[in-house]
Amino acid sequence: MFILWVPIWVVFLQRKGLSLSQIGLLEAFAWILTAALEVPTGAIADRWGRKASIAIGTFLYALAMFLIQAEALSAAFLLGYALWNSSIAFVSGADSALLYDSLKADGRASDAARYAGRSAAVQQGSQGIAALLGAAIATVDITLCFTISGLLALAGSALVLTVREPPHRDEGEQPLTYWKSLRTAVGIAARRPVVRALLLLSAAFSVVPLVVYYFLLQPYALGVGLPLASLGAVVVAIQLTTVAASWLAHRAGARFDLTTIVTVGAVLLVSATIALGAVPSVPSVGLMLVVALVPALVGPLLTARLNNFIPSAQRATILSLSALLAELGTAGAVPLLLALADVLSPAIAIGLSASLFAVVAFPLLIVWRATDQPRARPEAG
Repeated sequence: MFILWVPIWVVFLQRKGLSLSQIGLLEAFAWILTAALEVPTGAIADRWGRKASIAIGTFLYALAMFLIQAEALSAAFLLGYALWNSSIAFVSGADSALLYDSLKADGRASDAARYAGRSAAVQQGSQGIAALLGAAIATVDITLCFTISGLLALAGSALVLTVREPPHRDEGEQPLTYWKSLRTAVGIAARRPVVRALLLLSAAFSVVPLVVYYFLLQPYALGVGLPLASLGAVVVAIQLTTVAASWLAHRAGARFDLTTIVTVGAVLLVSATIALGAVPSVPSVGLMLVVALVPALVGPLLTARLNNFIPSAQRATILSLSALLAELGTAGAVPLLLALADVLSPAIAIGLSASLFAVVAFPLLIVWRATDQPRARPEAG
């Protein structure tokens, strides 16, 4: 997660001659491809091992970092763009499953929310430091942000192979074939209303904040008068906020009811995005901290709750379903909101994203509250 390009990647693509609308279309293609790979790669992790899946994804990401520097819309550039997002599919789901099963093997499955929050805090802290350095490096040579990230990813793909992988099947459980494992995981999600609700709700809390602080932050901030070099500081502030939220998520979950935390988080997210759209200004950029805080606080808690309802043998595949839904949502939301930012303004696009989130999230909250049973047991694989 030490990715130096976070504060400048939209600017990098614009300097290559791409408009926000063109970037939106490329992102839609890339996220649809990632979504198509999400569940199959989760099944690969369940069948052949989590660390192997993570190593493959990290290596493909490194390759993308080098290819993306080719001429805009060339064959090498498009391949790099496709790998840039789709490599994530090999990691998402597998990393959460590896962490949970490691804790379970040590008899500490009840600590999953605490360690998920700690893991997220470490990743986001690393990304925050990289963002501060990346903005400075970009003022010298913007392509270095991608080259250095690629070299570090190659090291990461080797490092993860040294991990000792815990058992990812219950004792006495026979491994399923790839296709049977895939069918079983999808069947569990389809039959359990609470699993469906948690998967969709997790996806909803991922899409809108991602579009706002990942895609629209840079044109919004530059539009209200912030210089390019300051984007690193803004991203660092966002990352520090998410680190604190992720670190404290399990404490909040122990003190307050989860449905209350998620409901309050949804209200804060809608309020912050409306204010960003209604009052575009340098001070309003501070509301990006709220947009980033909510999913960082809510995400680990929803994942921990979901883990209570799913079996180990299909854990990575089912967790990948949440990522798949988020990626499909992103594939639809990004080109729409970036096109609106091109035609109207980034501020108006952010304001409209509030309505998009509210229409999806609040009905899902009602469904989840009606189906969640804290004492429910995971189904057999």
